[in-house]
Amino acid sequence: MRVGVFIDGQNITIGARYAFGHGNMHPLLLGRALAGDDELIEIRYATGIPDPDVDEARHAAERRRHELMVATDVVVLEKTLRYRWEWDIRDRDLGDPRDHRGETRTAKVKSRRRGEEKGIDVWLALDALTMCTRRDIDRVIIASADTDLDMVPAHVRMIEGHEHTEVVQASIVGDGRTPRRNAAYDEVVAIDRTVFDVARDDFDYDHDLDEGDIARFISSIDADHDGIRDPSTPRSRQGSRQGEERNGNS
Repeated sequence: MRVGVFIDGQNITIGARYAFGHGNMHPLLLGRALAGDDELIEIRYATGIPDPDVDEARHAAERRRHELMVATDVVVLEKTLRYRWEWDIRDRDLGDPRDHRGETRTAKVKSRRRGEEKGIDVWLALDALTMCTRRDIDRVIIASADTDLDMVPAHVRMIEGHEHTEVVQASIVGDGRTPRRNAAYDEVVAIDRTVFDVARDDFDYDHDLDEGDIARFISSIDADHDGIRDPSTPRSRQGSRQGEERNGNS
């Protein structure tokens, strides 16, 4: 089997943080773990990224992380977050709202500008469909628990030559739990603690990475010889953002 892995970055990162106490995983190592003995053809990582004019530090940290992904031949699909002003409730002792129906309560709130992803799930779905037109993928793995991506299997099979392509969902599964059945997919596989430990990313992206550490890491995982390459995308453009996304257009 020739496998393409498509990762919903924020969904998987947040899920891992809640389940295992740490969110970051190296997409190449995660893709290898999910592909198993099959041939790993492609890894695509779609995610939002903070606007540098709003949150320069977090933007820089995420770009460092994405650049390391690109160095291991992961194709990074970045889209700048959209921001809106909102009230953030600061009180933590308001109780369960179901126990206070009809009541008016006083709370401390703080104004904040919140960034949110917009259109990442659609982009990932379209990317998976586009990659399937290359006819070198027999098994598609969607790493996300987002139900909006449940449309992918049916649409993959509409592509000529992919009527029997397997489409698998990979989702975070906490300790003591089992994957939840999803009838939209041929199979659901777990990103459990064992997979997480194999793929765990412990680099500190709040600071510039040491070039020697990067080189040793790439060598240690044999990223230079695994054959993963996107022939349609020059290396210099992998992980780059489109200008219209920077301006907030979908």
